[in-house]
Amino acid sequence: KATVSVLYCALCNFEMFRTLPCLGLVRPAFFNARGVKKNTSRASLVDMKAAQMGNNGRNGLKTFREMAEKGQWGRVHNGHFDWWMFPIEDGSQGQYNVLEMDVKELQADQEYMKNYREAVALVVRAWGWDIDEASPVSPMVQGMGWTSWDVRLAKITRSLWLFEQADYLASIQKFARTLKPNGGFRYGRINLDEILHMKLPR
Repeated sequence: KATVSVLYCALCNFEMFRTLPCLGLVRPAFFNARGVKKNTSRASLVDMKAAQMGNNGRNGLKTFREMAEKGQWGRVHNGHFDWWMFPIEDGSQGQYNVLEMDVKELQADQEYMKNYREAVALVVRAWGWDIDEASPVSPMVQGMGWTSWDVRLAKITRSLWLFEQADYLASIQKFARTLKPNGGFRYGRINLDEILHMKLPR
């Protein structure tokens, strides 16, 4: 295991490595930190919470709630919001990326985490999955269904793993396996099958 871990850490900096079969390997948490514990360029807690709600004029929890109330599930996945709704360590909008201490700060804010989990539940429900029950939504309503957006599923899954949300992680992995039992999640040439192999505790 140690040899595999060292080999993986040596290779995970090369994007081409992710074009290979996953082999059950998962990029280590905060793999890109290089010893740094906090993203010094990250938005403040106040700004993270504002973005989460959609107070910056972008899609956020308020938008999801409105669409859910109106039964407009098909609109949920039309927007772009992954960076600030489901933070990971290597998103393309660096002000929302999180490292170890960022996650701890956000985890300590009960309001942030409550809204984070609600957002996950609503976005996944739009795919037709009840994350709390770990089962398909029944009955399905118009607009719900899988959108073949593998990369969004991968970002949400990795975010849940980083934020140590064990119940939601297990549920979304179950959903992923109902979609592609043998893997095959991709973003272009990038293999995303690590989502099937993330475990908590890390």
